[in-house]
Amino acid sequence: RPIGSATIVDRDINMKRLCIYVTYNKENEIKEYMGYMLKALRGYTTTLYVVCNYLKISDGLEHIVPYADDIFYRENKGLDAGAYKDMLCNIIGWDAVYQYDELILMNDSFLGPFYDFGRYFTLMKDIACDFWGWTRNFGGEYAESFIGKYESHIQSYYLLFRSRAFKSNQFRNFWEDLLYPETYNEAIFYFEHGINNLLKREGFIPMAVTDVWGMVFEYNENPYRLYSLELIRDKGFPVLKKKSIQITNAGFDNAIKAVEYIEMNNLYPANLIWDLVDSQFYIENYAPAGVNCLAFFYGKFKKIYIYGAGVCGKNLKVYFEHKHWQHKGFIVTNKSAQDTECIHFDDIQIDDETGIIISVIRQKVSEEIVNYIKTKSNCKREQLFVVYDCKAIRLSD
Repeated sequence: RPIGSATIVDRDINMKRLCIYVTYNKENEIKEYMGYMLKALRGYTTTLYVVCNYLKISDGLEHIVPYADDIFYRENKGLDAGAYKDMLCNIIGWDAVYQYDELILMNDSFLGPFYDFGRYFTLMKDIACDFWGWTRNFGGEYAESFIGKYESHIQSYYLLFRSRAFKSNQFRNFWEDLLYPETYNEAIFYFEHGINNLLKREGFIPMAVTDVWGMVFEYNENPYRLYSLELIRDKGFPVLKKKSIQITNAGFDNAIKAVEYIEMNNLYPANLIWDLVDSQFYIENYAPAGVNCLAFFYGKFKKIYIYGAGVCGKNLKVYFEHKHWQHKGFIVTNKSAQDTECIHFDDIQIDDETGIIISVIRQKVSEEIVNYIKTKSNCKREQLFVVYDCKAIRLSD
């Protein structure tokens, strides 16, 4: 049953595009930025299906109803890849899929667009390729994953397949045979690398918008994580990945500058991005509803220190600068191992007006630091803000 409709404004009025948009979050909520994305995309798709990887939307349905032709609900089995598999193989069915000229598979992991989508469809229209996406990763190695080394590939948060590719037996067999990934790394391996490697091996030509722009990145560089500002400001890139604005991202400073550029030039409702930046600091039952937990902690103390000067600690400094907050500096127990100016823990005076942010994202190390501070001082647990406690940030050991 059609839920919404919109006028197709694509310059190639005869092009029939099917778009499958997958969303998932632990709160079962549709965020406003998703509606903004679908509204912009709606004019360039014939049929737009939204797949919620949860059984019921608890809030925000109004953001997608005007733009979706239908909304489907399923368990988060297989993550995004599982949703695509079920939609193509079972819910829509191949006979219906084959009625279209192009197929778009995309998820909710990015914000935008900051520029009209039409320019990219026009840009790619005459490019000789069988499938394309926004960015190419030129290969690298996952140090802490079973994946290991990986080849150059088109990143899978947005993939558009042309008729020759998605109507092939190879494409259909890939989805029919795909195992449901159980983890993010499995999804990267089975789906992102899997579909790229298979189609390239079978002679299908991949392309990225960044390829057309002549952009080349180094081995182990993730373009959207490290170069958000250059992509958006200098190239007119239309989207920003949510992972770019995570406090654990090595390119966080660059991404914050990109958001400031977006805001300064009125390219997008920047509050939708800033809300996501702030929301990563959520700790259940820590602050009043709707309040940034880190801001709540900051407001309780006159002196704030950041424990640790790694990637997360340095990004917290960037975040503080954006918020126009003050801090006393980084504290560590081993100054010789640092590449930035730090204060030795023994050299600070901790009183009731002192708050310490522990910028470590692994549980075991966080617990060791908490115990060390409590042993070496009169610091109370409520004087510590442990970044690991933020579910959106933590890593498992």
